[in-house]
Amino acid sequence: MITVTNRLIVWGVAALFSWSGSRLAVAQQHRATRLGNPATRFAPALRSADEVRALFGNPALGPDIAAIVRQVAWPGRLADLLEAAQTAPIHPLSLPVGTRMPFMASRAQGKPVALRDVLWAGQAPVPAYAFSFSSNGRRYRCVVPAPCSNFYIEELGPDPPQLDLDILPPAEGTVCGPVELRLIVRNRSARPLTRVRVNGRLPAGLQLTDGQRAFNLDAGNLQPAHGMQYRIRVLAQAAGSYVSSATATCAEGAQAQATARIQVQAPQLALECQLPAQEQVGRPVQVCLRLRNTGSAPEPAAILTLTPSQGATAVQADGGTVTDQGVTWKGLSLGPGETRQFCAVFTGSGAGELTFAALAQGQCAQPTQTQCATRLVGVPGMLLEVVDLEDPVEVSNRVVYLIRVLNQGSAPLTGLRLTCTLPEAQQFLSGSGATAVAADGPTVTTEPLPTLPPKAEAAWQVEVLAIAPGDVRFHALLRCDQFDRPIEETEATRQY
Repeated sequence: MITVTNRLIVWGVAALFSWSGSRLAVAQQHRATRLGNPATRFAPALRSADEVRALFGNPALGPDIAAIVRQVAWPGRLADLLEAAQTAPIHPLSLPVGTRMPFMASRAQGKPVALRDVLWAGQAPVPAYAFSFSSNGRRYRCVVPAPCSNFYIEELGPDPPQLDLDILPPAEGTVCGPVELRLIVRNRSARPLTRVRVNGRLPAGLQLTDGQRAFNLDAGNLQPAHGMQYRIRVLAQAAGSYVSSATATCAEGAQAQATARIQVQAPQLALECQLPAQEQVGRPVQVCLRLRNTGSAPEPAAILTLTPSQGATAVQADGGTVTDQGVTWKGLSLGPGETRQFCAVFTGSGAGELTFAALAQGQCAQPTQTQCATRLVGVPGMLLEVVDLEDPVEVSNRVVYLIRVLNQGSAPLTGLRLTCTLPEAQQFLSGSGATAVAADGPTVTTEPLPTLPPKAEAAWQVEVLAIAPGDVRFHALLRCDQFDRPIEETEATRQY
């Protein structure tokens, strides 16, 4: 309810009524002593900030709100007021006795009426809600008394200068090339801003293409609602998450800061060398290299080289170039997680051990290397080969090892006995092959094979259960009458 009495009063607080000129400075004052009369209140009483937002967002009250601001010739934009009511922080406050309001929304016979120059002369302070906003270059505060919703708007002064700064990184970058950052500085004020600059410094691990980490950008003068966009190219030394920051300033004193997180990915190469543990003299030796990109970014052009020790000569390579020094593969592209295999064939000049050194060098990825070896044997000859049919293997899955014995010599092999030792991370399930297979704890044995003719082979399969993660070794040992010492083979299996 609003109770008013007319009285002529001249106040010395003209700044609050600047948009109305002399009319309000000498207008007949309304003296309010009670608020909340249903006949004169603008809208029902308010109990929360959400109800303030609902008040200004009510389509039925929109024309009445517009009528009030027209009656007082408010110089701001109605759209700014309505938007602020929905988005600006709303806080409670108390209007003390003696508060003077430039106007107050009210109603007369149901129609919206603006009472100008209202003095709160009640017996106690009035609870209210308020929010601040900008419009047409000026700052305002809208105050809504809780008992009656009879809002009013008071001017707070010129809109302060305001800059806005954004750093827009790409979704992700790689160490293979420059990462482009976009910096956008905007004038959010209602007046021009001069000598606008953007300064920043890249974090450790990032640098500009000229090697510097600091950057300084001159945006000059910016008109209201105008901005400038800059693109800077930075290089990452390694994969990781980097936070870049920048600050925008102007001669009028406004300042804006922005940060952005830059995700940089990188390829990483892993190299494996695979070949038989031994081979007969005169037979070709096939060496296979498995090159895998374990990183998070593509590798565009890796180079792979395979160099044998003295006594071996490269004779053939799948897709590679054979030279006197070995084999080279160039321009190898690998996506993240991709594995490619490259094989080459070598011959040896005599019995003994042959070693092979492999080196992978990426255009983006760091180099990696490995080596492997085989033994060339004469007559009598025998090859023991152990291969896991799947690698890597998830814990609780089965691993099948294929054990193959080849008589490479010109004489039969007799009394072949195979003993396999399981690592602690594996458990025996079953076995089959040329002879019966049995297990005693981690030791797996086969019944003796009486004879193995020249160029013939025998094979066994041992099936185990992966019970724990790790880089495990399956060990096989073969004895026969023609060899004084057993022949051994170990197969590596990655269990995860």
